[in-house]
Amino acid sequence: MDTTITIEFFSDTKEHLKILEQQLKHEHDVDVDLVEPKDVTAPVLVAIGIKKGGGRAEKAAQRVAQVLYSFLHDEATPAGQKRIFLLTIEGDRVDIETLAVEEIEEIILAAKEGESA
Repeated sequence: MDTTITIEFFSDTKEHLKILEQQLKHEHDVDVDLVEPKDVTAPVLVAIGIKKGGGRAEKAAQRVAQVLYSFLHDEATPAGQKRIFLLTIEGDRVDIETLAVEEIEEIILAAKEGESA
């Protein structure tokens, strides 16, 4: 799988991780790969790959951004129980909880462009 973005996922329970994984796996043109650490205090790494290019890649990025945003802002889960940091191509960690869907999408598309450059 070509990884477009990698996210670090922190949660109080593994249930949240399974929910996020299932939501992302239902998206067309998107691959998801989880790397669960042996150390329970370490974050789970989630590699998200967008398989197509052009308009299909843009739509897939938009759907992934919406899934991540909705997942973080789900009112059924108390604040602080799940955190997601997006690892940029430059190696920076971006807390996406405060970002709008469009901002998350821009980061994903920039990473997709960097992957083919």
